[in-house]
Amino acid sequence: MKNLKKGKLKVVFLLFFLCLFAFVSCGEKTQTTQSSVKKIVLWETYGNEEHDEIVKIADDFMKENPGVLIDIQRVPWGGHESKLMTAMITHTAPDIARVDVAFLPRLVKSNSVLELTRFGEINPENFVKAAIESNIFEKDGKTGIYGLPDQTTGVALFYNKTLVQKAGIKKPPKTGDEFVKVAKKLTVDKNSDGKPDQFGFAMNASLWWLFPFFNTFGVKFISQDGKKCLLNSPQGYNALQFIVDLYHKYKVEAGAWQSGAIDPDTGFINGIYAMIFTGPWNVKKFKESGINFGISLIPAGPNGTSTNVGGTNMVIMRMAKHPEICFKFLKYLTSPQVQAMWCEDLGQIPVNLKAEKYIDFSKHPEIKIFFEQMK
Repeated sequence: MKNLKKGKLKVVFLLFFLCLFAFVSCGEKTQTTQSSVKKIVLWETYGNEEHDEIVKIADDFMKENPGVLIDIQRVPWGGHESKLMTAMITHTAPDIARVDVAFLPRLVKSNSVLELTRFGEINPENFVKAAIESNIFEKDGKTGIYGLPDQTTGVALFYNKTLVQKAGIKKPPKTGDEFVKVAKKLTVDKNSDGKPDQFGFAMNASLWWLFPFFNTFGVKFISQDGKKCLLNSPQGYNALQFIVDLYHKYKVEAGAWQSGAIDPDTGFINGIYAMIFTGPWNVKKFKESGINFGISLIPAGPNGTSTNVGGTNMVIMRMAKHPEICFKFLKYLTSPQVQAMWCEDLGQIPVNLKAEKYIDFSKHPEIKIFFEQMK
């Protein structure tokens, strides 16, 4: 009986040590796995829908790349530049950051971001030209690519179909001359008080919104070496004169750029402005308002049709712990298939031109027009 008890005791002790060994081994394995995870911190400034999309993209990337953790952190758009600069000083900067195109030159000049072609091949011809070129800089006598575009945008001509049809206009204007003629027909004094109640066109005031006009006239703002202003060229003079004439001479522009005036978006929804320049970000709002609108390319000038360009870029910060993985993620984010998904899910312009063959434009027919305009 005593031997039996001793035997049972030995079995209990043996089981105890086996469990202890298994627990320790498991703990060591978990600790090793966690320590081998390569974490990438990404700061982004997207809206809610875009944030959900980038999280989904990151999840898909992590499934394809076991051992990688993409830690996406939201940063408010307002003040994101100063926050990033402070983070660099305090050595708390992320590995990847989303930045405005206008902010990138400062980061390049201060050696805050890495040149990307050292990590792999980038073919600029695969991207929307203006979007990728905002990442290309010459530094120390060498031309490099210091980021990849994650978002690009521009404007096109939006027109009120109901007002256009009522005026007997069969199609939107294709040239600057046609634009003036159509705008005249769409400028109407409804109550016969000598003042128009409906205007053919409404214009924003800032330079960014005027770029389509300057671009269609082939205006260059500064010389190649950046030392001379070229706005006093014949092209610059003609473009500026055309802009002024829309308001003063032809009287088809509503003066929407003036202080206290109804802004172009509101006036377009209310049927006061028949045509405006705006971007894909307004499509959803206009649809929800119930307005019957169409979209067309910017009317061509002497230099053809052209838009202004805005957007953001993803950069790899100089102190990134795993820059090779950061680069791999940015290539994944800007790949044709992922950009096609981005376009279809959000109704936004893809940055990769090769995404076109993967996109079902029936979901967002207006994006095809913007896609052509960006080319």
